[in-house]
Amino acid sequence: MKNKFIKIFCVAIVGAMTLASCDKGFEELNQNPNALTDPAVKSMFTLAEIYVDGQDFSNTRGNNIYAAQIVQQFSSLSGSGSKYTYSSEYSGALFGETYGKGLNQIFQLLSVIKDTPENANAIQALRIMKVFLFQKLTDTYGEIPYFEAGKGYNGGVYAPKYDTQEAIYNDLLKELDEAGDALDANKAFVGNADLFYQSDVAKWKKLANSMMLRVAMRLSKVNPAKAQQYVEKAVAKGVFTSNDDSLVLRHDSGPQGVKTNPITSSWVINDLNKGDANTKFSKTFIDNLKNNNDPRLRILAKLEATGDNSPASQQGLANDAREFPGGDKKLFSDPNTSTVLRLDAPTLIMSYAEVEFILAEAAVKGWNVNGSAQKHYEDGVRAAMQILTIFGDKVPAVTLTEYNDYMTAHPFKSSGTEAQKIEQIITQKWIVLLFNGFEAFSEYRRTGYPVLVPVNDPTGETKGTIPRRLIYDQSELITNNVNYKEAIQRQGLDLMTTRIWWDK
Repeated sequence: MKNKFIKIFCVAIVGAMTLASCDKGFEELNQNPNALTDPAVKSMFTLAEIYVDGQDFSNTRGNNIYAAQIVQQFSSLSGSGSKYTYSSEYSGALFGETYGKGLNQIFQLLSVIKDTPENANAIQALRIMKVFLFQKLTDTYGEIPYFEAGKGYNGGVYAPKYDTQEAIYNDLLKELDEAGDALDANKAFVGNADLFYQSDVAKWKKLANSMMLRVAMRLSKVNPAKAQQYVEKAVAKGVFTSNDDSLVLRHDSGPQGVKTNPITSSWVINDLNKGDANTKFSKTFIDNLKNNNDPRLRILAKLEATGDNSPASQQGLANDAREFPGGDKKLFSDPNTSTVLRLDAPTLIMSYAEVEFILAEAAVKGWNVNGSAQKHYEDGVRAAMQILTIFGDKVPAVTLTEYNDYMTAHPFKSSGTEAQKIEQIITQKWIVLLFNGFEAFSEYRRTGYPVLVPVNDPTGETKGTIPRRLIYDQSELITNNVNYKEAIQRQGLDLMTTRIWWDK
């Protein structure tokens, strides 16, 4: 299996070199592909999937340093996310890389792939991947170029206008609805060039519907009727039903930037420093697991300097810390390099556990999702613990007894208020979204959970309030200035404190 993935990755990277995709935004996104007369559809498709996972650049800067620290999964003495400071390079990383690589790859392939029965499933899968990238972008920044993005290939639009989040979200739901329905098991796909599901159409349909859940639930406050409509539609069509459905991308231990995990590799190579590093698990995260005797703690964390992963030894760094208490960085918890922080650790892009937590929240709201909030919650926690087996067997997996003990000590608050139930659900989702800081950041802004204590650092940009978005890639002021200005006139100033449309 590993050799298969290595070969596909290598083919994809060769394809990437021939396509000459670059790091920065619309100039690359809108390059003319006329020279590409015989597209290597399978290798281009593989590369699109790799880019959906993100690259080292955006994952290090936007995910690990900004989003995951804002939601206090991680902490750093001088981290932009921990202290709410502004770094133009870090804040704009996701914007530039997603348009310059991920969307560039998808739009280029869509512009040259022939609309024939043998390509039909690949085209629908590309539409689904496009939704994934655009939702991450719009959730992070607010209004973004959407409908005109990519039109340099066939429309000559090199400075695309920004669209409102409401219009974008309406189209994201439409795309998932249509693409999921159009997938056809009786038609050809791309075989093993599909790293996600090896061309299993049934699993792709479940992915489209599960993503519809995620997109729809984001509207729970700004348009609850539409949120309910599409959540119930997704459930009726069929969403993830086990960990086998989870979207997981496998990696290898080298070379970096080709086959390694883009979330962990830069951390391990550049910053871990045998435990003598500034970035650690947040005290908020470690305390939650440690105080609740969460059996996942031994799998997720350890002291890198000594290899000690015993729960009693773990301690996190407060997000407002300006120095390490006691002065020894090695006494603070690192992500476990035997499991989740391996160079070849798989990426959990979207999990069955996340789906169950969305359904649990929907059930709390009284929506029709085929089961009680308690059942979906319990299934979600169990799935979140069991999915950790994808990270290998060097640390013992969570046992059924441990899960039962945990649920006995922390039962679902069936008699609690709606707010108490949702807090419990979202806090569990926050745990399973470890290393998916962008999604955890979105869910925090939507729900206010888990409860976080803001950092009021003198270097911060927000006067002691938790950020509501990241600031656009500042190259937009030069290359797309008119449309950029129109967007901030509608949305609000380009600040970390400006709330986006669904953030009520």
